[in-house]
Amino acid sequence: MVSIPISFFVVKVHSRCNLDCDYCYEYNLGNTGWKTKPKAMTMEVFRLLCERIQEHCLAHEVSEPFISFHGGEPLLRSPEFFDESMKLAREMIPDIRFGMQTNATLLKHEHVKVFLKHGLKAGVSIDGPKEINDEHRFDLKGVGSHDRIMKGLNYLRQEKNRKAWGGLLTVINLETDPISQIDYLTSLEPPGCDLLEPDGNWEVLPPGKKSPNSIEMGQWLIKAFDHWFDKKSEIQLRRFDEIIEHILGGSGSTEYFGVEPVNLVTIATDGAYEAVDQIKGAFDGAEVLGLNIEKNSIDEVVRHPKVQQRMVGLNALSRKCNDCRHSLTCGGGYYPH
Repeated sequence: MVSIPISFFVVKVHSRCNLDCDYCYEYNLGNTGWKTKPKAMTMEVFRLLCERIQEHCLAHEVSEPFISFHGGEPLLRSPEFFDESMKLAREMIPDIRFGMQTNATLLKHEHVKVFLKHGLKAGVSIDGPKEINDEHRFDLKGVGSHDRIMKGLNYLRQEKNRKAWGGLLTVINLETDPISQIDYLTSLEPPGCDLLEPDGNWEVLPPGKKSPNSIEMGQWLIKAFDHWFDKKSEIQLRRFDEIIEHILGGSGSTEYFGVEPVNLVTIATDGAYEAVDQIKGAFDGAEVLGLNIEKNSIDEVVRHPKVQQRMVGLNALSRKCNDCRHSLTCGGGYYPH
């Protein structure tokens, strides 16, 4: 058994969302778990989580653990909630760091003020210019989200607020021109950006992929990489940076590539520990561990088979993957896919 301490905590402070993106693994790929979850995480649950994190970090000498506030849409919670929760967490775990992933449509000056106070960096999800973003990222009434995203994002783009901006997150649309997409994203001058494949797997292929062995995604990414690399952009694209890092013999910070053990766990609004979030798109209940912060320690999470599968590196891969010369870089692909 591999025993790697957890240092990254995805904390779902709200289980609902004000958008209804058609590719969302949480709501639109067959997962129903969110329907049984409390809408909002209580401060009592958050306090208990902090106790578990504190316990785990002290036992394993984990420094600078990271809480990333997620949803649903985390900004369905008030600025006061984030102020109180981050204050509480830092009182218990002085070196803790904070982040967030948000659609930014609800982002206001009051949020940014709290983010700056506590050193939180917010990543913003946007899929490109209006005509591309609004094709898949719309609200519950079918109205596109781009204009509202930009209104919130522009708070973070202000020079005085840039320390609260973590970067951009974009889901790849294979029908778009990769060069135009890279140019648009870098024109917003984010501190960094990441490109995500739309979720899918061998049984339910992601949008735009014609067969399990087709290479549409690779062709799109190659064009995007060549353009980004040739223009010598100072904007970091995490996906490309990680591939380069692995090819050069290093290690990455995510589980999209490589065979390093994962150090991440998700906590739902009711305090349930969950496996990697995107696996919800594979089948209903795929994320369930049957453990919760009230009864179970984080060490017990590490020992769970669904977590161990993501910690054993090459031992988790098929013979075909292990025989491939790119196995240490590719790592067999992203686990939920």
